[in-house]
Amino acid sequence: MLTNLQLLSFSEENLEWFNENFNEIQGKYANKIVAIKDKRIVASALNINSLLEILKEQNIDSSEVLIETITSKNEIIILSRL
Repeated sequence: MLTNLQLLSFSEENLEWFNENFNEIQGKYANKIVAIKDKRIVASALNINSLLEILKEQNIDSSEVLIETITSKNEIIILSRL
């Protein structure tokens, strides 16, 4: 089990890799949810429940991955507080 500081460090590294490679990732994984670990995509699915099941099958702890939703090129997500 990783410490909180280690998890934060890995998340920052994976987020940086994700941002640097977003266009390529978007081309391959549009409209999917991806899990990123060690600067690579380790799983993808159409919904979060399926993604979590894939991670479980691969014995990957979901707390040790960065999970991101990949939109299509002409789609945006609007976040709001309820």
